Amino acid sequence: MAIATKTVKSFKSASEQLSLPLVFDSLPFNYERGLHLADADFWLDPHTRRPVAYVSHGHSDHCLPHGHAFATPATAEFYRLRTKRERVTELPFNQPHRIADREIELFPAGHILGASQVLVTGADGRRLVYTGDFKLRAAPCLDAAEVRECDVLVMECTFGHPRYRFPTMEVIEEQLRAFVDRCFEQDLIPVVMGYVLGKSQEALCLLGRAGYQVAVHESIVRVVQAYERQGIEFGAYETLNLTSVEELRGKVVLCPPHLRKTVTATLTRYRTVMLTGWAVDPSARYRYGVGEMIALSDHADFTELTEYVERARPKVVYTVHGDNNFSKYLRSQGIEAHHLAD
Repeated sequence: MAIATKTVKSFKSASEQLSLPLVFDSLPFNYERGLHLADADFWLDPHTRRPVAYVSHGHSDHCLPHGHAFATPATAEFYRLRTKRERVTELPFNQPHRIADREIELFPAGHILGASQVLVTGADGRRLVYTGDFKLRAAPCLDAAEVRECDVLVMECTFGHPRYRFPTMEVIEEQLRAFVDRCFEQDLIPVVMGYVLGKSQEALCLLGRAGYQVAVHESIVRVVQAYERQGIEFGAYETLNLTSVEELRGKVVLCPPHLRKTVTATLTRYRTVMLTGWAVDPSARYRYGVGEMIALSDHADFTELTEYVERARPKVVYTVHGDNNFSKYLRSQGIEAHHLAD
């Protein structure tokens, strides 16, 4: 099975080489740094500004100032904050909406607050699912990700190599508590680092329910407050005040990695830990310049990617992000799959 309108040269050559029939004409799409449903003139998660686009979640690389955007209510809040654009149609989870002769429906992705996948149903009932960034593992502060059966699956595969298999949330909680407790025993200030939107809120949930006092960098606090406006509760925390370092003794500092040097410059005794799926790579600790790493990711690992395909039962899979390792693996298992390179 191949894309019905083969306008992307890198993929066109692969399709022609395989001599695949065009059997999904009811939902043709082009891929050009995002999926374009041509006859509806509607883009799915484009990486450049477009007239009308679906936005899967609130990370900055997905929030571009489009002419008009469609997103979940939580994603719409992040989108407005980042782009200062007000032309957003809010679509709650599991509520179908018509776009030309298609029906679209958003459902949870489990990536960050408000992150969605989109199901596009054609006039003949054939179904396309675009996952955006997602994960199937249980996570604090988030709706659980769902899987829908479909004919065509377009999925992100950031961690599509078999070496990327992440710990359970229970193991991650134990690792995080062990890190904090070791720091306190050595009279060190534990500095936990995660990206401003998503990872930091998960970390704050985990640290809060473990009973630690957490001093949160103001950039993260602003996002936490957006979560709270969407009904998410974190318990007690305080905004990080670096003018009184002595008051941080016995507390956990939560900050984004790009501000690590600014935060730690005023601390005398501290140890850092980075929360990222790249922690699986042995050299990652040195690349990030931190004391320790914990493999807390908001993306699917290899096991989840394979589980998703098994449950969705697509006739064809297209992978985006990452590299072509996962599409190669699927083909080795007898599943038609192609990687759409940016």
